[in-house]
Amino acid sequence: MENFFKLYVWRLLCKAETSEKSHDRYEAEMRPSIPKISVVIPCYNHGEFLKDALQSVLVSDSQDHEIIIVNDGSTDPDTLAVFRELEQAFSDHPKIHIVHRENAGLAAARNCGIHLSRGEYLLPLDADNKIRPHYLSRAIEILDNHPDVGVVYSHARFFGEKEGIWRFPQFDPQRLLLYNHVEACSVCRRQIWADCGGYDPEMKTGYEDWEFWIRVMKKGWLFHLIDEPMFDYRVRNDSMISSCNMPENRLKLIRYICHKHRDIYVENLEYVIPEMNLAILHQEHRVWERDARIRRLEGIIGEKDEALRNIYHSRGWKLLLILYKIRDMIIPLNSRRRDIAANLIRFLWRRA
Repeated sequence: MENFFKLYVWRLLCKAETSEKSHDRYEAEMRPSIPKISVVIPCYNHGEFLKDALQSVLVSDSQDHEIIIVNDGSTDPDTLAVFRELEQAFSDHPKIHIVHRENAGLAAARNCGIHLSRGEYLLPLDADNKIRPHYLSRAIEILDNHPDVGVVYSHARFFGEKEGIWRFPQFDPQRLLLYNHVEACSVCRRQIWADCGGYDPEMKTGYEDWEFWIRVMKKGWLFHLIDEPMFDYRVRNDSMISSCNMPENRLKLIRYICHKHRDIYVENLEYVIPEMNLAILHQEHRVWERDARIRRLEGIIGEKDEALRNIYHSRGWKLLLILYKIRDMIIPLNSRRRDIAANLIRFLWRRA
C-alpha cells in the first residue's frame, strides 16, 4: 500500500499545476538527501531498451546520483510490462523514481523529470541510449572545477542499424546557429535549466535540444567537449532524429528556430545567410534526389506489372492452369490411370 501511495504522489506531482506544498512534501519524504547529478530518462514505447539505459547508469563509477524515469504515456503493452517490472524491483530503491504522465512529447517529458529531480547537475538520457561508466564522474569534475562552464558534452559511439564514432567539433557559437553540434545527452547545471525555462514543449517533432542550447549560449555559458565517446547512441530507422532530418521536417524546424531567435540570427547575418543558403540548397537537392529515386522505382514497378500481365494472358499460362486442374483430378485415381494422365500431360506440354 505504501508503494502505491508513493507512485500516486509521483503522478500528481508530474501535472502542470502541482502545488508548491505538495512538491516540498515530496522532496522531504521521498528523497531527503540531495544527489550531485540527476539522470532523467523519458520513455515512450521504448521498453525493450529501457533496462539497458538504466543499467548503464547503475554501473557508473559515480554513485552520487538519482534516476528519474518518466513514462510519457506509453501505450505499448511490452513497455507497460517493463514499467510494472521496474516498479516492483525498485519500489524501495532510494535512487530510482518512476513517474507516469500523459503523453506530451519528449521536451515536456524531460521538463517533467527535471522538475521532480534535485541534483545540482542534470543529464537527459533517452531510453534507447546508454552512457559510458566514466561519463558522470568526468562531467561532474569539469563542472565543479570550471564555474563558467555550463554544459559538458562528448563524442558518441553509435550502434544498432549502423556502427561507428560520431565526432562533434569544439563548440562554436556561430556554427550552433546553423546546425546542432551538441548532443542532447549532455550534462548541464540545474541553474541553466531554470534560467532558460526548460525545453520548448511546442517542439514535439525534434530539435528541442538544439533550440535549448541556443538559449543557453545566449545566456553566456561556456560549453566543454570531452574528446572521447561518453555515450552510446542507438541508430533506428524509426527514431525521432530520422524523422526530423527528413528534408521537409528539417526546413520547418529550422524556420521555427530562426523565428524564435531572430535577434541573434540578425546579429550574425553576414555569416548565417551564405551558410544557410548552402544548407537549404543541400536540403532541396536531397529532396530532388529522393523524388528521382521514387520515380525510378515507380518505373520499375510499372515494368514488372506489365510483365506479369503479359504472363497472365499468355497461352503458356492458360495451359499451365489446365495442367494444374488435371493434376488435381488425377490424384485420387489408381496408378494405371495416373500413368495415362501423366503421359497426356507430357504430350500437351510438348505441344504448347
